[in-house]
Amino acid sequence: MKTRLITGLTMLAVILAIFYINSYFLNFIILGIVLAVAFLEALKLYNIDQKSLVFIVIAFYTLTLLTNPIYIALLAVIIVVSVLAHIKSDNIKAVLPFLYPATPIFLIWMLYSEYGIEYLAWLILSVVACDSGAYFVGKFFGKHPFSPSSPNKTLEGVLGGLGIGTIVGTICGNFVMDAAVHVVFASFLICVFSVWGDLFESYLKRLVGAKDSGSLFPGHGGMLDRIDGYLFGVVALLWSLSW
Repeated sequence: MKTRLITGLTMLAVILAIFYINSYFLNFIILGIVLAVAFLEALKLYNIDQKSLVFIVIAFYTLTLLTNPIYIALLAVIIVVSVLAHIKSDNIKAVLPFLYPATPIFLIWMLYSEYGIEYLAWLILSVVACDSGAYFVGKFFGKHPFSPSSPNKTLEGVLGGLGIGTIVGTICGNFVMDAAVHVVFASFLICVFSVWGDLFESYLKRLVGAKDSGSLFPGHGGMLDRIDGYLFGVVALLWSLSW
């Protein structure tokens, strides 16, 4: 627990420094590194032995500087499946990492590039609060299992995380939006989706018998283990911003 706490506080400090510096191109590079590491971890979870695919996804990511990232994400998926069809591949799994985690990471860049660092902070701090709340509430009060895909999660922990995350998200969201009810509901959705994101990544790991997606962060696992909540949460936030 001590190692997990130290790593968590270190990551939070780095995130706050990124918020403070708020360099457009530096953030683009940082997210590109996150994409590359998460993509390579996903290849292992999908049992895909084609590491060269990471260069293709980075090439598509670079194109997001020129146009709406969601269109590039869809273009990447369409081109990959088209190539697989053209060569009559016996295995369509190569498209999976372009769907997850690549597409949600493209959406994170879309959130930042179109709405600004404040909205990215809203997303990240909401998910951090939800995840941390779920961990500590579950550790001290958890009794009832939440899902067979994530044996360590408890219903009490999830509910505690949702509550804490929504409160923190509401506080953050009120700095960027005036519509109080909208902010509360959007923050709640971010947290709900982040729980599903965490659950989905746990599901992928259970399918291949892996405890963590990697070992990049001591006490926390790999890159996917740290960003899984954001990958679903960003969809909720962008959806709510479209209302």
